[in-house]
Amino acid sequence: MNKISLALLLTLFTGLAAPLKAADEEAAEAKAAQNRTEAMLEDIDCSAKKDKLFIDYLGGNGPLKGPYKFRCAKGKETITAPAWLAGEVSTMAAHEIQIGKEAWNEARLWQEPLTALYDFSEAIRKTRTPKDGGLGLTQKFVYPAVASALVRLDKALSALRRERLAGSFGGRGDLVFASLEKALDELDALERSYDVGSPVTFYEKSAAVLRNAEDAFGALFTDAPAVQPEGGAFTAEHFTAPRLLAGARAVPMAFPAWQLEGVKRGDRVDLMVTYENAGASGAKDLITATIIQAAPVLYVSKADASGQAMVRLVLSPVQAQYAALAAVQGKDLRLAVRADGDAEPKALEAASFKKIIK
Repeated sequence: MNKISLALLLTLFTGLAAPLKAADEEAAEAKAAQNRTEAMLEDIDCSAKKDKLFIDYLGGNGPLKGPYKFRCAKGKETITAPAWLAGEVSTMAAHEIQIGKEAWNEARLWQEPLTALYDFSEAIRKTRTPKDGGLGLTQKFVYPAVASALVRLDKALSALRRERLAGSFGGRGDLVFASLEKALDELDALERSYDVGSPVTFYEKSAAVLRNAEDAFGALFTDAPAVQPEGGAFTAEHFTAPRLLAGARAVPMAFPAWQLEGVKRGDRVDLMVTYENAGASGAKDLITATIIQAAPVLYVSKADASGQAMVRLVLSPVQAQYAALAAVQGKDLRLAVRADGDAEPKALEAASFKKIIK
């Protein structure tokens, strides 16, 4: 074989080997991604089981007096509830809390964020193959459930913060709450970058959310802090930017710029309208009424040349209609900013000078 033939063979061999090597590397990367995905899904399942056990404990349905055995990716686990927990749950269940017009209790209030996280884990489960107990859905199809879990978790934690329940669980409430706030932070990040990244990244972020739920459960097995937060207030804070989700409306409204000074995205505001009301005798009276309460602020513009600025509120379809009507028929519109965590509607009586001056 001459040198030219040998060189030609080497060239052909090199040309064939390169695609084969690339194919092997691609197959290895795909296998590694599959293994990583399976590991993340196993972690998610394990965290979800502990989250569900926590929910059952609070409902008085869990094995509070005996061991609970289950299997996780790392092997079999046996969990025995702390001796103090049964009595504490009984006390929490007896502590009534008024939420709107409905009577709740302390235990149920803590179940809400845990249930939101468990439902999130169930949505992730649906992306597994039917062979592995899922429905084979793509992550795109479970987005509404992810967004719903975020809103529910944020609302549930706001309710806990408002009731100042850091002393729950025998003084461990602040530790539990801190882990749930971290779960909210991770879920917020997942929802904001939902269309970005590979399926592996999606499962990694989902697992990070639920690991914090598992940490919240783990706080039950620690010693209560010697120093408790003053007044039952939680030490952890979190800001979740409002989203325009299905069924809601983004409604722009114009105000003098001075009215919107200090108002920012994420605030909750009440909308008040002053209008002219004609009585039975024909006499006219000015009335001011709060027609929308705790509306999330989605956007605030800068002032224009005329001194006007615009705020965009997230409203229900009915609220959007009332806002439009007030903008046309009201003599004056005002916004009132609520304190952080205050999202509950209040029964308010319309104001008029006739009620003040008699």
